[in-house]
Amino acid sequence: MSLRTLKLMLAVVIVGFIVSAAYISILIVERQNALKHVARYNTPWHAAQAVHEFTRLEQRLSAFAAQDPAVDKDEVGLRYDIIVSRKNLLLAGDFREFLHSAPEWLAVVQELDKALKDIQPHIERLEQPGSAMAALKVLEPLETKLAGLAAAANHYGGQRAEQDQHELIRLHWMFSSLAAGLIVFGLFLLALLGWHNRLLERAHGELRLYADNFENISAKLEKTNKALSLAYEELRLRNEALQMQEHELRTQNERFDAALNNMSHGLCMVDDSERIIVFNARFAELFGIDRTVQPGVTISNLIDQAASQNCRGAGPLREILAGQQELMRKRQQFAFIHEEADGQTFAISHKPMSNGGWVATYEDITERRQAESQIAYMAHHDALTDLANRVLFRQQLEHALEETGRERLKMAILCLDLDRFKDVNDSLGHETGDALLKLVADRLRSCIRQQDVVARLGGDEFAILQLAVDDSQDCAALASRIVEAVSRPYDLEGQEIVIGTSIGIAVASEGNLSPDQLLKQADLALYRAKADGRATYRFFEPEMDAELQARRSLEIDLRKALANREFELYFQPQVNVRANEIGGYEALVRWRHPERGMISPGEFIPVAEDIGLISSLGDWVLEQACMTASTWPKGIKVAVNLSPVQFRNKTLVQSVSRALARSDLAPDRLELEITESVLLQDNNLTVATLHQLRRMGVRIAMDDFGTGYSSLSYLRSFPFDKIKIDQSFVRELSSRADCLAIVRSIAGLGASLGMSTVAEGVETEDQFLQITAAGCTEVQGYYFDQPKPASELVHTLTPGRWRVEAPWRERSISPSAGA
Repeated sequence: MSLRTLKLMLAVVIVGFIVSAAYISILIVERQNALKHVARYNTPWHAAQAVHEFTRLEQRLSAFAAQDPAVDKDEVGLRYDIIVSRKNLLLAGDFREFLHSAPEWLAVVQELDKALKDIQPHIERLEQPGSAMAALKVLEPLETKLAGLAAAANHYGGQRAEQDQHELIRLHWMFSSLAAGLIVFGLFLLALLGWHNRLLERAHGELRLYADNFENISAKLEKTNKALSLAYEELRLRNEALQMQEHELRTQNERFDAALNNMSHGLCMVDDSERIIVFNARFAELFGIDRTVQPGVTISNLIDQAASQNCRGAGPLREILAGQQELMRKRQQFAFIHEEADGQTFAISHKPMSNGGWVATYEDITERRQAESQIAYMAHHDALTDLANRVLFRQQLEHALEETGRERLKMAILCLDLDRFKDVNDSLGHETGDALLKLVADRLRSCIRQQDVVARLGGDEFAILQLAVDDSQDCAALASRIVEAVSRPYDLEGQEIVIGTSIGIAVASEGNLSPDQLLKQADLALYRAKADGRATYRFFEPEMDAELQARRSLEIDLRKALANREFELYFQPQVNVRANEIGGYEALVRWRHPERGMISPGEFIPVAEDIGLISSLGDWVLEQACMTASTWPKGIKVAVNLSPVQFRNKTLVQSVSRALARSDLAPDRLELEITESVLLQDNNLTVATLHQLRRMGVRIAMDDFGTGYSSLSYLRSFPFDKIKIDQSFVRELSSRADCLAIVRSIAGLGASLGMSTVAEGVETEDQFLQITAAGCTEVQGYYFDQPKPASELVHTLTPGRWRVEAPWRERSISPSAGA
């Protein structure tokens, strides 16, 4: 072999060494870049942390909404700040590269950003009722999407890690192969030198030169070997770092699995081949799926396997997926409700993925639907009687009026009010009253047809919507049946109770009335039925509306009368029979209307009680009566009637005390008259109030004695100073012997109990003589004098007595107003 050939071969070897050294440097740079990529594979970790913190925020909100004392507003705010920080990390760094590779997940992160901004006001006002639930409602749709995002990020991170690991292995083998090639080149060079030793000896000088070059190349080779050793060491360290990254990735996967399996919704993710990627524990629980089933099986095989194991959820899951398949063809996000025959209900939210697969969440909303149904029922039915309530009745009425106008039919409304029901409540208690209302509701149901509607409007008020009415006789027949049914005795725990009902009827035809107008007409007819003696029914008549307008006009004028000083006090004497002198006066209120003149107490007192004016009017009467009486001779008393409404006002005692203090009237000169209806309200409280008044020195009289069914029992509960015999007994003394017997009995009872007795309504000398003979101590009536203003009082009896015809008869309608 010639020296030229040797030089050529040496040149080739040297060039090979130089190229190998350069390529080794390139391999080292590529290896370092690959290791950097491996070091940055934290995309799945970021996604899993975001899902984890999102779930923790939902848990804190739910606990706060449930008023869990372990969770306060600061804890919820901290979780909110953490999820906001996690969201910012998703939009920066390497995770952004993943989002740009999958635009649908970028949209999910942006939707998360918007939702967090939307709930920020709710977080700041978390103490306000409903704020926590409102924030949960905004976050709820993101549960499934974030779970899908985490799964996709995990999948993406795994692919990238696998690619970089393959790249490291490839670089490792290339590096090793190149090093081995360099060694082979060195051995080949040594062999050449040995084979051509003689040529080297003959070309010693040239060989010396090549030897120097070889030494230089050996030095470079040594440096290269050192560089390779350092590269190997760095590769080892990078491998260890990669192993640590893999360990951290496994930890994050475990956390992701924990978050996924603690979701309140079932989740299932399927690829484009209908093979399951992942499903959580809630999905398996909902449909009875075996948790040991590994991802990769087809969804149909999973259902078949569940069916073979007689899992209860296999059938519903098959039907749900069939419904999903029909909707999946649109390749759009959708949600639907699936309800089983047994009432079990599922809410399904389905979303397609960009790779052809889909992810869906499943929620068992059976209890929620049942609760919503129960709430809707309760919102339209009375809780006590289970009848339709006012809201449902109004809806049915509006619908019936539309049908009436369309079909040219007739319909009617019957408004019912129970008679004497308040007496049952007051005497037997509200529990008995509620039990009675239930029995009344049952009887009303039995009286109507299936197409009609019966409702409880409130208290003891009921209404019936009678449909397809031929004529008014149908309404009258129904009303008669109801009056008869309700009036039959009731047996409640061995106690017989008898009540009645009054009914007002309004008939509509061709939809010519609004619901409010029809109800108003029925109410007016009901008022007329009550005024006509109760336990009956009346149809609406146009003049009833005119009466209502007159009543409203009276109410308006009455509200202004006290401020305009239109009321006056009149006084009627009460004569002491034995002393033959005036012992006191009863204060009676009069209303001098600027346009209508003097108005009877019997007309305006009930109105004052209805509109709540009786308390202020009663206080005025009490104070004016005391002021007037303070100017009379000291032996003359003044009697003032008190209303049951005033006893419901807890300031009665203060009002009496104030009137006495301002007038400087001795308390024993004030006599307060009450009726039996006062004691019916709350016997214990009323008796306590009466004792307070008695301790002040005020005298107490029972008015209209003998008209109630329990008057005698009230004489036992409180020691009255005086009994006033109702004028109905006095009026019929001459015509009915039993009235005289009753008056004698009451006078004897009063004498035995140390109470004086006053006979009201004495108008003739014959009545006066009989009353005196019966033993009454005092008398009052037109036989002695008619009521007069204080300025006309004389305080002495007129020698000749005569009967005075009055424009109206005095009667105790409103004790407070002194009728």
